[in-house]
Amino acid sequence: MKSVKRNLVINIFRKAKISFMKIYYARGSAHEIALGAAIGAFWGVFPTFGLSTILSLLLYKIFRFNIVAAISGAFISNPLTSPFLLMLSYKVGSYFIKTDIQFDYDNWYKNLPQMGYVLIIGSTIVSSVMGLFVYYITKYTVERRRNLKANNPIQKTK
Repeated sequence: MKSVKRNLVINIFRKAKISFMKIYYARGSAHEIALGAAIGAFWGVFPTFGLSTILSLLLYKIFRFNIVAAISGAFISNPLTSPFLLMLSYKVGSYFIKTDIQFDYDNWYKNLPQMGYVLIIGSTIVSSVMGLFVYYITKYTVERRRNLKANNPIQKTK
């Protein structure tokens, strides 16, 4: 049983690395790449339960960002981070909407009608903060990589 859990964790980290590399080497302006990653991260944190790719594709028609970065950015939500992100969203939402219901992993779906508003408010705030964080980190990383590549004398001689 340990090897199955270990393989799951290794697969998640491997997919995260692949997603990061797709963002890191994506084509387009630094703003387009960062915006795509931020929108993907927003939908990845927001409890859309698998619809993040479809929602990113719909927003692509409006905002014109890097779609590969958006799909890769949505990987921020995975089986390891989803419970943490749901709990964090509920805690943040409970600061704005007072409720007597305690968040419990065993029966959270049974109390969803009562705590849905709390979860949506919290998820909106957490997703927005995560999207802004991912935007600025991605933009900085892409610009830094491109500046290093442009200033590398070995790359220029080839």
